Amino acid sequence: MSVFSKCPYPVDMSADSQVATVVAVGHPRRAVIDRAWRAIGPGVEVLSSDDGGPLSRTVKRIIDPLVLRLRSNPQYSAPVVDPDTASAMHDLIVNNGTQLCAAAAWFGVLKLERRRQRIRSGNAQELYFPVCFELAVTKGAPAPQDRETAATVLHDIHQGRDRTAIEVLHEYVADPDVVVTLAAQLDRSWRDVQPGNTVIDPFLAELGTVLGPATSHRAATARQRVWSAVIADATPYNLGALARVESAELPWSIVKIGLSSFAPQPRPEVRGGSDGDRPLDRSVVDRVRATLRRALDRDALPDIPLLCEEEVDRACAPWGLLAEDKQATLVAGIEVAVELAPLDRSVSSRHALAAQIQARLRKEAYVLHARRYLAEGGPIHPRQRQVVDDLAAYPQPYLSRLWARLHGRDVWQEPCDDVDDVRSLLEGVARSVSLDHRQRIKAMLELQVAG
Repeated sequence: MSVFSKCPYPVDMSADSQVATVVAVGHPRRAVIDRAWRAIGPGVEVLSSDDGGPLSRTVKRIIDPLVLRLRSNPQYSAPVVDPDTASAMHDLIVNNGTQLCAAAAWFGVLKLERRRQRIRSGNAQELYFPVCFELAVTKGAPAPQDRETAATVLHDIHQGRDRTAIEVLHEYVADPDVVVTLAAQLDRSWRDVQPGNTVIDPFLAELGTVLGPATSHRAATARQRVWSAVIADATPYNLGALARVESAELPWSIVKIGLSSFAPQPRPEVRGGSDGDRPLDRSVVDRVRATLRRALDRDALPDIPLLCEEEVDRACAPWGLLAEDKQATLVAGIEVAVELAPLDRSVSSRHALAAQIQARLRKEAYVLHARRYLAEGGPIHPRQRQVVDDLAAYPQPYLSRLWARLHGRDVWQEPCDDVDDVRSLLEGVARSVSLDHRQRIKAMLELQVAG
């Protein structure tokens, strides 16, 4: 039996009956960063959260790209690192303590100048953290009353931010040199992602607990503990990396479930590329454009050049998602999606959460109507045919919608570390797909009445 074949764990595996034992080989990278950060001592408070650890934006905007330099040191990006790598990461962060303290001081100076200039656009942490570290490295700690440097930096950051975001994007990627630079980064980032050795059966057993019932407070607490172990597990990362390998055997077909039009997954393009709408087929520019269209507050996003650089790394990450908790959530969503077949009453679900969603879908009036139409063999309106096709291959619209939501959370650094929130997300995606189906049928009926 392949190591990727599914284990025969019980249909209703619950947190009451089983709490998966986590065998951690090495150290979770987030814990390594947290310990090293606390070892720096005082001076970095403005870059820290209330509990003393680094802010998520500090990790994203300073530690990962500028201290650990993940593009040059991909071994530091694994969700779980071996003891030698953990020690090297710890030393690198602590040895940059002086610069990090100076960066914190520069952030205070820039914030003060921001208030003086009455600048209200943009998220100060998102925009200023990288330049603060750059100033710390090039100038050291800020000199007293150094308003000139701060004013110059703010002018450089904020000029031109009132233009239409997508207009700026199109102008930026129209430069051939920009495309060449992004393509070189994409090539490096794609090669950096390599699958490790993984046995999937224990991981799927843990997901069985996460997606199963929890009928008591103790069981709910246990289920959260299992989910915390799941998002620290390297298996989702490795599965996403294996999706690019010709000879790899995965538990699911990324083509059949609708994440890609090709297997193995091909390397994305900077722009152009596939005409399909499958999530993993989209170009970097398409992904950035989608982010800008969804953004309610564009000023809270990085500038276009940096947004494109970040999206290159995200497009090259396993499953097209950078954060480990988003990768794990997508894999959990795949496990749910492959059990959803609203039109086929003979299909049963192993996971309790999938069974709940399935039961709700099968009670939808439009699903009952579609099933009756198919049984009678009568003609089906083209718009209703689209809905029927979606219902017949339900994992595709479900996972496309789930991936889009996780991509948004990845960009905005919204966590998926609460198991109840994740379960609500998985249920909410099914409701969203059903709403889309109902709206399509409503539009069809309105056209018929108007005709």
